[in-house]
Amino acid sequence: MVVQPGSAEQLALLQSFREAQASGQIPASAKRRWRDAAALGQLLYEDALPVMSQQQAFDLYRASGGRHAADFGANSIEEIRDSLDFLLYDTIKLEGRFQECVAEGGAYKLAGAGKEFISYLLGLRDPRLFGVWNATAERALRRMGLHPGALRQGHWGLRYIDLLDSLQRLAGRVGLVDFAEADRFAGWISRSRRSGG
Repeated sequence: MVVQPGSAEQLALLQSFREAQASGQIPASAKRRWRDAAALGQLLYEDALPVMSQQQAFDLYRASGGRHAADFGANSIEEIRDSLDFLLYDTIKLEGRFQECVAEGGAYKLAGAGKEFISYLLGLRDPRLFGVWNATAERALRRMGLHPGALRQGHWGLRYIDLLDSLQRLAGRVGLVDFAEADRFAGWISRSRRSGG
């Protein structure tokens, strides 16, 4: 079912989400991803990256919901630091940095890390500008009638820009404060659909 803009269903969804937030019924995975956001975000400061430990990198990966821990663990800490520094601080446009970090054969692609991890790092660094790209976000966008359509082909960075535009419209339509809250909303809407809500 696709929810129409400004519909009673949309208002009911927002009200139900706010009630779920107040009562602590947001899915554990979405809460876990942002529970330690302040501490994890400090690991991404430019002066913190050169001293990031392998365990801290793994903590970031685990918080993002990464499912290929053995592959990710094969990356050296130097590779991880270089990739994160490029992603977060290089002067190349966002879409170019995203492409190099996500595409197979990208200069800064880490084993076991895909669009979910890379977009989570961006969102962790600044949740007002960047959102998480995962299956849950795509399901929520489809349900709200905002999915951009062509996210399966082409340049990874441009696809991420399209996703961000759609997430921004979702946040505006539903009244969410940032992309971290959009991620929690996506987790909640996905869970409520599975449970028949």
